Amino acid sequence: MLTKCKTANTYATIQRTFTGSTLTDILAPYSDQTIAVAKKLGVPLLPLLADCRAYVQKLGKADAQKFNLDSDTTNKDTTHLNALGWKYFGRMVADEVKKNVPALAANIKADTALSAKIAAGTL
Repeated sequence: MLTKCKTANTYATIQRTFTGSTLTDILAPYSDQTIAVAKKLGVPLLPLLADCRAYVQKLGKADAQKFNLDSDTTNKDTTHLNALGWKYFGRMVADEVKKNVPALAANIKADTALSAKIAAGTL
């Protein structure tokens, strides 16, 4: 059975790489294309890259590395997330869904303490 469905566009989280103390962003061209598609189709957009970029830049390199999948070994995987990363980046997604997809807002459980930490750029 086919049903009507609606979509929301999102794009990748930031890769947590730094040049000195400045976050390096190589994903902006991809997010720009996603933004253009969302505007063209008139669908909600979850600006995850922008959220992640702002958060990780405030957080800084040392704390951002705590999200690396291999943080307890080589600590070089700045793309994939460990359980701590899932918690923080998942909260960013949940907050954006609640804000940008009203039909789903009632299904999102708030975590005001974690959202406040993200807004402040802390762990």
